[in-house]
Amino acid sequence: MAKLGRPPAEDPKSYRVTVRMSKSEFERLSTYAKANEQTITETMLEGVELLMKKKPKKA
Repeated sequence: MAKLGRPPAEDPKSYRVTVRMSKSEFERLSTYAKANEQTITETMLEGVELLMKKKPKKA
């Protein structure tokens, strides 16, 4: 009998990052995410990608 369940992910998300922010910062982030039909995680990851493209890497 074949295994049941979800197949393993190609690039599993194994790391957890927490960020503390003020209420107003969280509200801005949440509003932006909803307006762009994204989750907060998707919005944060998009921001990281933009920063990686914008700033030169330091040695």
